[in-house]
Amino acid sequence: MSSGAENPLPNLQPAPLPVAQLESLKFKAGQIIESINLLAWTIKNGDMAAMPSWPDILSKYNILLSQTLNFSTALLQTQTIRANYIGGPTTQQNIYERIAIHPLTGMSEQELDTEAAPLLRNQQTLDVLKMETETVRRLAEHMSTRGSLGVLSAPPPAPTNGFGHFHQPKKPEYDDVLHECAEIREAHDRRVDRAVRAVTMLREKFEWKQRVAVEVEEPEELDWDPRFGRAGSAGADGHTDHDEAMMENGRDDDEEGSSDDDQDQANIEGELVNAVGQSPGLFSSSGTPAAGMDQSSQ
Repeated sequence: MSSGAENPLPNLQPAPLPVAQLESLKFKAGQIIESINLLAWTIKNGDMAAMPSWPDILSKYNILLSQTLNFSTALLQTQTIRANYIGGPTTQQNIYERIAIHPLTGMSEQELDTEAAPLLRNQQTLDVLKMETETVRRLAEHMSTRGSLGVLSAPPPAPTNGFGHFHQPKKPEYDDVLHECAEIREAHDRRVDRAVRAVTMLREKFEWKQRVAVEVEEPEELDWDPRFGRAGSAGADGHTDHDEAMMENGRDDDEEGSSDDDQDQANIEGELVNAVGQSPGLFSSSGTPAAGMDQSSQ
């Protein structure tokens, strides 16, 4: 008999999938990935040697928290399953617990590793996995046990004590790595508590609202000029004298202008009179045509 007859393929009867819920989860997961990348870019501040403002970081972090909460709530969505017979009990079951991933067609090794394997092994996305690997590597470089590198690598060479005797150092184990990680976490928590306590003590000792508060005096009703601010009697008198001086200068300019006009008119009249007196033959000589006209008329 053939191997196909001995091991028949299982007959899978796919049930209708909650496509709408799965598409919603996919959209929410994409939003979370974008929010993580945006928060990381904000913290890096465009590779600039400066710290971004705290409200910007806090707002993006709150958005990420709300999106994660919505995603977790959607994963806990349940549906009511009734019994096969009338009057039987009803149970609540998660709609995602009985979903199995199985390709309907054959897949190559590359497609299986890039598409199906991350879903089956519950791995993170490639960007998150890369960042996690780099973070662990940088942390291991500063640890005495060297993290997982110290556990998996060969033991260091045994140094001599000066008398020809060798002392083989102990190779770190996973318990040693976990113990050092716990010490690092506890030291970090102690520094955070000390910093928070120092800020609290400074806040209790120095009330910052009183230090930054500025007392604004209300202006007096009679001595307030919106153009010059607060002004006393001297300022008001000076302003009045300035206005009076400007008005007097204007009147002097008007008087000077009128006197100049009168002088010009007098000069013009004088020139006309002089012109008449200097040419008497034009109007009084008997040899002129005008005199002849007067005689003929007589």
